Amino acid sequence: MKIHGWILAAAALAPAPAAAAPWGYLDPGDLEPGSGQGRVDWMVYALGMRYPIENGPSYANSQVYRPGGSQGGGGSQCDAVNYDYPWRDNYCEIRSWDMPLCPAGTGHQGQDIRAATCEKLVHANVATADGTITHIGSYSVYLTDAAGTRYDFLHGDDNMVSEGQNVSRGDPINLVSNNFGGTSTTIHLHFNIKQDVAGFGFVYVPPYMSLVQAYEELMGFANAAPDGTATVDACTAITGWAQDPDTPDEPVTVELWFDGPKDEPTATGIAVLADLYRMDLCDSLGSCEHGFSVDVPLSIRDGYTRPVHLYAIDTEGGGASELPDSPVLVDCARPPVPEGVRRPLEGPDHLAAWGFSPFWSSMRLTDDELATLPDDRAVPDAPLVVLDEAGDAWLLDGPYRRPIPSAEVAGAWGFDLAAAATWTDAQLAAYIVGTPLRPEPILVRGPAPVYYLVDDAQCDPADAGCAPDGGTAGGTGGTGETGGAADTGATGGWPQDDGGGDERGCGCRGGRPTAWAPFVLPGLLVLRRRRRGR
Repeated sequence: MKIHGWILAAAALAPAPAAAAPWGYLDPGDLEPGSGQGRVDWMVYALGMRYPIENGPSYANSQVYRPGGSQGGGGSQCDAVNYDYPWRDNYCEIRSWDMPLCPAGTGHQGQDIRAATCEKLVHANVATADGTITHIGSYSVYLTDAAGTRYDFLHGDDNMVSEGQNVSRGDPINLVSNNFGGTSTTIHLHFNIKQDVAGFGFVYVPPYMSLVQAYEELMGFANAAPDGTATVDACTAITGWAQDPDTPDEPVTVELWFDGPKDEPTATGIAVLADLYRMDLCDSLGSCEHGFSVDVPLSIRDGYTRPVHLYAIDTEGGGASELPDSPVLVDCARPPVPEGVRRPLEGPDHLAAWGFSPFWSSMRLTDDELATLPDDRAVPDAPLVVLDEAGDAWLLDGPYRRPIPSAEVAGAWGFDLAAAATWTDAQLAAYIVGTPLRPEPILVRGPAPVYYLVDDAQCDPADAGCAPDGGTAGGTGGTGETGGAADTGATGGWPQDDGGGDERGCGCRGGRPTAWAPFVLPGLLVLRRRRRGR
């Protein structure tokens, strides 16, 4: 059993015997125990109809299987339990009428609804759509709209319409009562919707979800758009908050679209969950975990003014709402060119094999700036990460094994240490100890569309003038001829270009210690950063 609804006490809206519970409704087809098998059907058959009772609150539930009903186990129809949320479906409840859409083939034709109070001839039934009164019986009124859908109002009294009369949406029909054609029933409106359904003909369809939608509109429970704020924080992050008032305690997904709105083909989109704790939100929003923080991508920090559009995604399926502060403008100077050597990446497949994102991790240089970074050997075709017998992680980089200093560094590079194989010390001894990985990858490109990884130069202790910081050689160049490396395929596909000439020193230079923030949802650009924010 699941209750759907919103936190808003009905007792505060209109007088009722006891309406302490917040508005909510059980799933369609979830009938009172022992009252038959319901139809699980979430379809809104009468999209946009007006609610059939003039004012709320009102209570959809069984008249037969609740207190005061013939199968309700005693009590009065006016018991408070009958005038409280959540709503409950009773379409297909046990009856003898033919009902082709019901699992049993027979059942109750519509939905019973109690008005705000247990009083007859007080609460008005009203037209659910523009249409014509096509029938008036001893206790029934039928309204048919232009599309042929028929709405039935049963058990009312004091009719205010006549057969053949045209009515407008919201016009009064009659008053909620207990009229049952000379006898009496409980005080309620029995409401049907009848439509032409392919394969079944003109039949009674489930009215429950149409009533839910119409009631939410009547009572102001209709889906509210998310709200929030956004700002650029000192060119380091885009921060803000977002909340959906319909589900105030749940986190909201925020989409950020760079260089245009979300329907702009050239815009780049990412998504982040607004679930960070912010003390300043606790009082104003009623809950605290609605903040978000997205680091400004390196490629956007280029000295130009770049618009960023932000959208909060409705948790109830209402789509995306642009935040009031959107778009925010990012106008950030490009960081200094990092020191190191440049190692070429040979096209999109090479970038993808490493999970490198030019959007997050690259900066554009002039030819002169690019020339300040000495050429070095190409980046291997794909990363190969292994663990040693002590559990320390290494990246095998051609003939070198380079320490991965921490799990944070591994995450910044997109490495899954849990999936790494363990190598013996004898296997790893075939590789020269190189410099540790930088805290994160940084890519550069010049005017030509070629990307390079900025890295530390590595050197072989056998080379003249090499004094590696990372230790001494443990083998003879990682050719796979010792330590079992050849059997594992460790060197297969690793480029062996040792270009770089006299610049192949072994200086260990630290990278910029920034880790990018968001995770990504389907439909947006798949970005490589693994951490969600700061």
